[in-house]
Amino acid sequence: MMFSDVSLDEMFPRAEPVMRAPLPTLKTESVYSLIERHARERGMQLTAEHMAAIDFVLDFYEHCDDCQNARQLADMLQEEFTPQGGRKYLYQLFPDGPLSTIHDLADLPKLSNESDRSFGTNW
Repeated sequence: MMFSDVSLDEMFPRAEPVMRAPLPTLKTESVYSLIERHARERGMQLTAEHMAAIDFVLDFYEHCDDCQNARQLADMLQEEFTPQGGRKYLYQLFPDGPLSTIHDLADLPKLSNESDRSFGTNW
């Protein structure tokens, strides 16, 4: 028994493909030199451990369509570095907050809810 002569395709037209801007390529020599320069200005000596965390965030931005969620990125970063100590390890590397420091070093856009002054939290 047919309720209507309308086909499913007519009832639920397929969405048009979404045109998105290409995702950035961040792991370039110019970005790394910018990171090194900003680290020197802050008085930071970047080690291989620092660069591993920075590379993780740059990889995230190269593969993410919606990158503005600080909580999501912080959780992923913590999970990635759990064997080294997770959040405690990351805060030892970046005492002012791993995400805010990495974003400042690499000149990445500020994340939404990056800091919560009411709780004294700085990702």
